[in-house]
Amino acid sequence: MDTIASSIKAYLEGENIKFSLNLVDLSPYSKFQQSVLRAQYSIPRGKVSTYGLIAAHVGAPGGARAVGNVLAGNPFPLIVPCHRTILSSLHLGGFQSGAEMKRALLEKEGISFDQMGCVRCSRFHF
Repeated sequence: MDTIASSIKAYLEGENIKFSLNLVDLSPYSKFQQSVLRAQYSIPRGKVSTYGLIAAHVGAPGGARAVGNVLAGNPFPLIVPCHRTILSSLHLGGFQSGAEMKRALLEKEGISFDQMGCVRCSRFHF
């Protein structure tokens, strides 16, 4: 547990920490939920994706809302970095800890925003 706590502290201090997916048990989740969480886990620091792109990646084109529902219930924030998924309009979208926290985490990872609050990022994953 000390290792996890020190990794979280290092992440919040700006270090490029990638948590191991082995820290979490995905077996209670449906195959779809697991595929969404695994896809989300694969988005690297400094990149973002959209709910729709993730849906298409996991074989559920048009399933952006379903992806959003899975991520809204993500029990492993930071390990499965759901803050890296935004709306197709480039606005933040929802986040368990609120939009301000989502924006702060993305900014810590090098993502910038325009004056309208849209992500300025040409580095999309998927």
